[in-house]
Amino acid sequence: MKSVIHRRKSGQFGRHWIYIAAFVAGLTGCSGNSNDQPAAQPEPEPEPEPEPSGRLVGSAIIFPEYRPAEGYLHIRAFDADDVESIAHESSVSFDNADEGIAFEVTLPLGNYGIALAVNNEVSVNWEDKSTFDLSRMYHCDLGAPTAGCNPQGIEITENNDSFINLALYSENQNRDLFLQPNILNIAHGAGQGERPDFTLVAYEYLQTLGPHIIFEADINGTADNIPIVMHDSTLDRKTNFNEINCPDKLPAPEDKHFTHNDCGRISELTFEDISSYDAGYHWTQDDGTSFPYRDQGLSAVSLESLFKRFPDAHYVIELKPEENDGVGSFIQEDLNTGVEVARLINEYRMKHRVTAASFTDEIIKDFRLQDDDILTAFSEAEALPLMLAVFGGDDSYEVPAPAGEFLQIPENYSLNGLDLNLVNDSNVNFLLSAFDLRVHVWTVNENEAMDRMLSVENLAGIMTDFPQMLMQKIDAKASSAE
Repeated sequence: MKSVIHRRKSGQFGRHWIYIAAFVAGLTGCSGNSNDQPAAQPEPEPEPEPEPSGRLVGSAIIFPEYRPAEGYLHIRAFDADDVESIAHESSVSFDNADEGIAFEVTLPLGNYGIALAVNNEVSVNWEDKSTFDLSRMYHCDLGAPTAGCNPQGIEITENNDSFINLALYSENQNRDLFLQPNILNIAHGAGQGERPDFTLVAYEYLQTLGPHIIFEADINGTADNIPIVMHDSTLDRKTNFNEINCPDKLPAPEDKHFTHNDCGRISELTFEDISSYDAGYHWTQDDGTSFPYRDQGLSAVSLESLFKRFPDAHYVIELKPEENDGVGSFIQEDLNTGVEVARLINEYRMKHRVTAASFTDEIIKDFRLQDDDILTAFSEAEALPLMLAVFGGDDSYEVPAPAGEFLQIPENYSLNGLDLNLVNDSNVNFLLSAFDLRVHVWTVNENEAMDRMLSVENLAGIMTDFPQMLMQKIDAKASSAE
């Protein structure tokens, strides 16, 4: 009983304490100053959305004879339509320019021009050219007339990288390599002995050797008339198209460039279709023991993409026929491809950076009609009678007009069972003195052959699958002559 009463009393006291506590709390609230309460905080402003942007990723390439040991690369980006509207300025230091000076710039979406300059100072006065040693303005209206450019500028798109490699020049440097007296190092197949032919990784590699290396680009036309950079008119020999679509057919032999199994004809496929196949699939340096670029994401490239990425490179562009089993056959689509190539050369201001060639007479003649300011090489049909005149010492031979400026010929040639030595001091000098024609010899890959061709007086260029090896020999010869 007591315990029950005790619990009840205890409960009553508990209720009294609760009432007292509530009463005191009420008094405190009533007697307190309202200003002592924290003021209501405004809702925080939402963070502004970041402005959409993309990156410009580039490399500044310097000719070996002009490369400083160290210094600063200065970068200025401006609106493509208004050179006074500066979007970005920055500088990066470097202590080795042998493989180019890399730079990255984040820009709002839009189209831009870019200026690059090199000196040994932390800053540069863009209005005073005497404050920098080397420079390049990538802008169609203000750039040098022999410098390639894109009239739309460099397009920056959201969350994407845009790439460009630009060569820097001294103020008085001759930028037209093709007509200079120095021998040209022409990377046949984009240096296919050292990298997978005609792939982006091959062309990137060539630029690390220096802007004096000439890019070769063989051109075929796709079903949507995009000039694609590929030697063959089918995909079987250079991609994995064969393995995926016609595994019952063997690829054409590596040494039979004009014998295909007709699997994956380029003229019947769009550029997008072709780009989905592995362009490094069959490339090997050890007779098929390994394929180091297989499954590395390499795809075919278009000529336009090369002009955008490498506007300061020089190109030998060979227009390929839709051959069946050799040189000489062509179809109307081949002429259409030539028209499109000429249009791209003009649009990207590449006239002074291109020599066009084709073994097929009709293709190169039609190409010259598109623009006779673009340098060209002789077709096989044009070269044969000319070389017969050279062997006969006939300087009265009249070269049919319009004609090219170069002969691209092998060192030796078999004609009706007769072996002829085409490239030697006598023939090269006769072609230059009698006809004002320069000679490019193809395809020179062996050490002894390189040495032999480098000794030919007035030879204008050597095509090789191994441009680095040839470059070393050219540099060694120049050093020994000093």
